[in-house]
Amino acid sequence: MSNERIVVRTKGVSDEELYFQEQDRKRIEELRVNAAEEADEAYRQSHRNHCFRCGTPSLIEVDLKDIKIDLCINDACGAVHLDPGEMENVIEGEKGLFRKVKSALPGVFK
Repeated sequence: MSNERIVVRTKGVSDEELYFQEQDRKRIEELRVNAAEEADEAYRQSHRNHCFRCGTPSLIEVDLKDIKIDLCINDACGAVHLDPGEMENVIEGEKGLFRKVKSALPGVFK
Protein backbone atom coordinates (compact mmCIF):
# COMPACT_ATOMS: atom_id res chain seq x y z
CA MET A 1 0.00 0.00 0.00
CA SER A 2 1.44 3.37 -0.91
CA ASN A 3 1.84 6.35 1.41
CA GLU A 4 0.30 8.81 -1.02
CA ARG A 5 -2.25 11.24 0.38
CA ILE A 6 -5.58 11.36 -1.35
CA VAL A 7 -7.46 14.63 -1.07
CA VAL A 8 -11.19 14.48 -1.58
CA ARG A 9 -12.93 17.77 -2.20
CA THR A 10 -16.46 18.32 -1.13
CA LYS A 11 -18.72 21.12 -2.25
CA GLY A 12 -18.72 24.12 0.01
CA VAL A 13 -15.24 23.53 1.49
CA SER A 14 -12.78 26.25 0.60
CA ASP A 15 -9.07 25.87 -0.01
CA GLU A 16 -8.47 27.79 3.20
CA GLU A 17 -10.54 25.32 5.24
CA LEU A 18 -8.70 22.39 3.63
CA TYR A 19 -5.38 24.02 4.44
CA PHE A 20 -6.25 24.44 8.12
CA GLN A 21 -7.67 20.91 8.33
CA GLU A 22 -4.39 19.57 7.01
CA GLN A 23 -2.42 21.71 9.46
CA ASP A 24 -4.59 20.41 12.32
CA ARG A 25 -4.06 16.82 11.17
CA LYS A 26 -0.27 17.28 11.09
CA ARG A 27 -0.27 18.91 14.53
CA ILE A 28 -2.40 16.12 16.03
CA GLU A 29 -0.06 13.49 14.60
CA GLU A 30 2.94 15.36 16.03
CA LEU A 31 1.27 15.55 19.45
CA ARG A 32 0.54 11.80 19.37
CA VAL A 33 4.16 10.98 18.58
CA ASN A 34 5.39 13.28 21.36
CA ALA A 35 2.92 11.81 23.85
CA ALA A 36 4.03 8.28 22.98
CA GLU A 37 7.70 9.21 23.45
CA GLU A 38 6.96 10.90 26.80
CA ALA A 39 4.94 7.89 27.99
CA ASP A 40 7.78 5.54 27.01
CA GLU A 41 10.34 7.64 28.87
CA ALA A 42 8.10 7.89 31.95
CA TYR A 43 7.68 4.10 31.95
CA ARG A 44 11.44 3.60 31.67
CA GLN A 45 12.11 6.00 34.55
CA SER A 46 9.46 4.46 36.79
CA HIS A 47 10.91 0.97 36.21
CA ARG A 48 14.55 1.99 36.25
CA ASN A 49 15.69 -0.12 39.21
CA HIS A 50 13.29 -3.00 38.70
CA CYS A 51 14.61 -6.53 38.33
CA PHE A 52 14.02 -7.99 34.88
CA ARG A 53 13.31 -11.40 36.39
CA CYS A 54 11.05 -10.80 39.40
CA GLY A 55 9.85 -7.25 38.63
CA THR A 56 10.48 -5.81 42.09
CA PRO A 57 12.30 -2.48 42.51
CA SER A 58 15.28 -4.21 44.10
CA LEU A 59 18.26 -3.75 41.78
CA ILE A 60 21.52 -2.46 43.15
CA GLU A 61 24.66 -1.68 41.19
CA VAL A 62 27.90 -3.31 42.30
CA ASP A 63 31.36 -2.39 40.99
CA LEU A 64 33.57 -5.35 40.10
CA LYS A 65 36.88 -3.91 38.97
CA ASP A 66 35.82 -1.66 36.06
CA ILE A 67 32.47 -3.39 35.45
CA LYS A 68 29.12 -2.40 36.90
CA ILE A 69 26.92 -5.42 37.66
CA ASP A 70 23.25 -5.14 38.60
CA LEU A 71 22.14 -7.51 41.37
CA CYS A 72 18.62 -8.18 42.61
CA ILE A 73 18.57 -8.07 46.41
CA ASN A 74 15.19 -9.78 46.61
CA ASP A 75 15.80 -12.97 48.63
CA ALA A 76 13.47 -15.00 46.41
CA CYS A 77 15.24 -13.90 43.21
CA GLY A 78 18.93 -13.00 43.44
CA ALA A 79 19.29 -12.45 39.68
CA VAL A 80 22.48 -11.03 38.21
CA HIS A 81 22.03 -8.63 35.28
CA LEU A 82 24.89 -7.84 32.93
CA ASP A 83 24.97 -5.34 30.09
CA PRO A 84 26.13 -6.54 26.64
CA GLY A 85 29.82 -7.50 26.74
CA GLU A 86 30.12 -7.48 30.53
CA MET A 87 30.13 -11.28 30.85
CA GLU A 88 33.16 -11.49 28.57
CA ASN A 89 34.91 -8.78 30.59
CA VAL A 90 34.21 -10.54 33.89
CA ILE A 91 35.45 -13.89 32.65
CA GLU A 92 38.34 -12.34 30.72
CA GLY A 93 39.81 -11.42 34.08
CA GLU A 94 39.74 -15.12 34.96
CA LYS A 95 42.69 -15.92 32.64
CA GLY A 96 40.76 -16.27 29.41
CA LEU A 97 38.41 -18.98 30.67
CA PHE A 98 35.56 -17.64 28.53
CA ARG A 99 37.63 -18.02 25.36
CA LYS A 100 38.46 -21.63 26.23
CA VAL A 101 34.82 -22.50 26.92
CA LYS A 102 33.65 -20.68 23.81
CA SER A 103 36.09 -22.54 21.58
CA ALA A 104 35.17 -25.89 23.18
CA LEU A 105 31.42 -25.42 22.63
CA PRO A 106 31.01 -23.39 19.42
CA GLY A 107 27.37 -24.36 18.79
CA VAL A 108 26.15 -23.07 22.16
CA PHE A 109 27.19 -19.47 21.56
CA LYS A 110 25.68 -18.97 18.09
